[in-house]
Amino acid sequence: MDTDHLWVAIIAGGQGTRLFPISHPNCPKQFCQLNKKNTFIQAVVENFASLNIKRTRMIVITTNETQTALARRQCLSRGILSQNIIQVDPSLGYAGAMIYATQCIYLLDKNAVVISTPSDQYLSADEDFRNTIKSAFFQVDGSDDVVIIGVKVGDIVTAMGCGHAIYKEDYGPCFPVVNFVEKPDRALADKIMRQGNSACNTGINVWRADTINRLFTGRPFKGISTDEMMERFNSLKVAVGNFEWHDCGTLKSLYEISKKTPNHKNANLGGGIFECIDCRRSLLYADEDMELQVSGAEDTAVLFTVINEKPILVIAKLSESQKIKRLAEDYLKHEDILTADFSMGARNNFILRSNISDDVIVGFVGVDNYYVYVYREPDGLLRAIVSQPLAPKKS
Repeated sequence: MDTDHLWVAIIAGGQGTRLFPISHPNCPKQFCQLNKKNTFIQAVVENFASLNIKRTRMIVITTNETQTALARRQCLSRGILSQNIIQVDPSLGYAGAMIYATQCIYLLDKNAVVISTPSDQYLSADEDFRNTIKSAFFQVDGSDDVVIIGVKVGDIVTAMGCGHAIYKEDYGPCFPVVNFVEKPDRALADKIMRQGNSACNTGINVWRADTINRLFTGRPFKGISTDEMMERFNSLKVAVGNFEWHDCGTLKSLYEISKKTPNHKNANLGGGIFECIDCRRSLLYADEDMELQVSGAEDTAVLFTVINEKPILVIAKLSESQKIKRLAEDYLKHEDILTADFSMGARNNFILRSNISDDVIVGFVGVDNYYVYVYREPDGLLRAIVSQPLAPKKS
């Protein structure tokens, strides 16, 4: 694969509401810590750099000053050029941002092949991923075809949470797309998976820059939907891979892709200090200058962070993604909702504060019988002790 004219457009708008409070307006999901090495967007840069694509041929699209500042902070150190971080009007929408990014690349390189990718997902850039991208590249090279990168998934939950490209198995390695199904219910997802001629849409697209420039120059695309954009393509195909891919749209999916302790399968994220006692299958997150001690948690997220200079501690069942999303959406509409402790579908929880002037907000989402003690050390370190009494052992 000749990478001399291969470019990457990383679309870095959006909020990631189901990862609240890790993801919030001051630090949207794509700029949150994915693991101890990378944030989401940094992982995207490294994945495509592993394909021998020059980092000087990667551009990042943002939609507000906060995103732009975070993109500069996180991407310049990874080799992205300052002039390649471009802030656009949010009214362009996601599809409009992809078109705009491609037109910018076309002005720089008339022979460019563009990989347009989201900035907030996780994938394993293994040999299968590289071969799938290579298949898409050769399909569009010298043609007006547009290729979406699809992936086979094996679990019903993932299948219900993503869009599916239904394709015609007549020749490969890229297949003609005959239909799209967005986020099917369980019965339809099960049927689609059993039929075998579908792939989850990763949101990664491959096309020639001159194809997009020819289709959209002089034609309005502000606010265009992805479906409307796809309708303008003469030939839409899918390259089907088997690499590991996760949308990471929820706390549970973030937990699933995170590195875990060998015995109790707990995951720690963030730069804080952690102590975990008798916890199982739980996600712990703490910012720097915060200490989190948790005991007795199971299948639970315990998240200690700062939003608008206000510390917040949230204890939530990993399965409560819809309640988390609703909380985040309420916060986007009314930031003052986070001025007091809150409880959503939770009972019998108790909070104790000391030497802290009540400046930590504590929230419970779908959990019962937790004890929380929050206080500030003399050196300024915020500490939270979160405990759930262990169930009595059966005799």
